[in-house]
Amino acid sequence: MEVQQSLSGNGRRWLVPGRTSILAGLLAAVLMLGLAGCGPMVPFADNMNPYPQVHLTNWHYLGKVVVKEPVPSRVGDGQLDIVVPIRNLTSHELYLEYQYRFLNSQGVQVEQTSGWNTIRVQAYGMAQIHFTSLTALANDFDLDIRPLQ
Repeated sequence: MEVQQSLSGNGRRWLVPGRTSILAGLLAAVLMLGLAGCGPMVPFADNMNPYPQVHLTNWHYLGKVVVKEPVPSRVGDGQLDIVVPIRNLTSHELYLEYQYRFLNSQGVQVEQTSGWNTIRVQAYGMAQIHFTSLTALANDFDLDIRPLQ
């Protein structure tokens, strides 16, 4: 192996050809592995969000609030009744707000958007968001959940 002498500043350094390119390659590989995990954040709903009607509007709560499957039913004169179980995975209480909209079968909003409602979820606990349409025209819903403001 051939060794070259290099002057840097007022001291001497010895360079071994090929060693710097190996170190540069290793550094590049480590950086690429670190960046490979970066990507868009997907809402958590027990291993992804298969419920497109439910939206967590704050990325900070992804992985801390778990949305379970919404339970729809018909009540009274055909009004749509929705129950959305949510779970808190943190060691402290969470204070959340939610608002909802009801849609017909074509996806057109049939009632006014609700105001923001509050819900408290105990540390490591579960709670339910529960709301009912005013008319039987509702066939679907949209739900936004955010931190209490």
